[in-house]
Amino acid sequence: MKKVIIALTITILIAITAIGITHYYSVKILSASRAYTNFESQYSKGEKDASRHLMSYIYSHDEVDYLYFKSDISIPKGDSIAREALTNGKDIKIARIGFLMAGNHPDDLPDLVWFFQKFKNEQLFKSAIATWKQADVMVAKLNAIGSLAYNNIHSGKAVDKEGLVLQINTISDNLTIKQQNFSAILGVTSRMVDHYVFITDIVISIIIFGCTALLVGIMLVKLHTSKMVILQKNIALKNANERINKLAYAVTHDLRSPISSLTGLVSVLEKEKDISQVPVYTEMMRESLDLQDKYIHDVLHTIQNEGAKKEELCNLDEIVNDVISQNSFFAEGKKVKFLSELELNELRCNIADMKVVFNNLISNAIKYADFSKPEQWIKVKSYRKDRLCFIEIEDNGLGIQPEQKSNIFNKYFKSGINKKSMGLGLYFTKQAIEDMNGTITVKSLFGIGTSFIVALPL
Repeated sequence: MKKVIIALTITILIAITAIGITHYYSVKILSASRAYTNFESQYSKGEKDASRHLMSYIYSHDEVDYLYFKSDISIPKGDSIAREALTNGKDIKIARIGFLMAGNHPDDLPDLVWFFQKFKNEQLFKSAIATWKQADVMVAKLNAIGSLAYNNIHSGKAVDKEGLVLQINTISDNLTIKQQNFSAILGVTSRMVDHYVFITDIVISIIIFGCTALLVGIMLVKLHTSKMVILQKNIALKNANERINKLAYAVTHDLRSPISSLTGLVSVLEKEKDISQVPVYTEMMRESLDLQDKYIHDVLHTIQNEGAKKEELCNLDEIVNDVISQNSFFAEGKKVKFLSELELNELRCNIADMKVVFNNLISNAIKYADFSKPEQWIKVKSYRKDRLCFIEIEDNGLGIQPEQKSNIFNKYFKSGINKKSMGLGLYFTKQAIEDMNGTITVKSLFGIGTSFIVALPL
């Protein structure tokens, strides 16, 4: 009996040791998988930001955009250095430096290096490394395009903007596929680890009776919970990145209208011969600057509240007057006539979204005004119908070509008339309206004018 007890005790100790070893490596593998998931997220964000800043640089020729591009592209380039070092058996310090250049957390470096060295010859991870290598080649092409654009712009050579942007978008799309494949392989790895750990735990739990089974169950639950928390945090980070990118685009776009208005006022002031009128124009400039300051304050308030969509009672007349004040003059300084027919003046909505709607629609109406006509006008109407608030912004401008109407709300769509357009205004307008559970439609006759109709719930 004593020998049996000793044998059972030894068996239980071996089983417990096996559990410890099994879970040590499972946690290490899952931790490494998490580290590579974060690595892929940083890689993807760096590439997307680099593509965005490069496209912005191609159109704006702003050195700041190029510097941002070089900073962003260094993230996937750093990962490429790490991969080559680990693949070719170079000094691990080089791999660590590469991973740090790519923005990986220092605490994750041991897991990243260990996982690569341990599984680089395993078929599953070998496939992931091949995908990673293919992505690095595409990143190198993206970097080459950036250098070519930079050299051509600095040497005064002609730059095929549309061609370069098409190449950038193609590379970015292909990289997205590679990144998804890499993530999918990591997902398979994690699921395989979960599967084998589960089977091992079941066998060992039978040997050491129900108490060990309970312990294993608790550990599996904790592992599953940790995995879910990591996934939720990754989703939250991605959503935060999307909000930041959207806010950056929106601020850049919305500040252009008041700047164009100020440019128009300066043009009028330069042509004004009556000195007594100068204070009038400078006061109008001051009002426009005050409105810009108020807009920046609203943006900061939105950031401080983490982009919370708070509804409040909005005064449509006040919002329209502010937007008209900011957009009353365009670059040549010609005045546009504004007509207001607001039957419904108060509405519960998100004021920041409402300002985006009015600012983009009114500024677009000014940009595409038809100055060959005797009078240029923009009419803003609001009324109640079937528990909905309808807002119409109508103009007698150039109108929209029939074949373009279905695309005007697409991101980066440009009609070709306004060369300075970023192709984002109507895209953000539609997003803002949908965030308020509303809809937007358009009616337009080319050469006659355009009417945008917004419907919001009361």
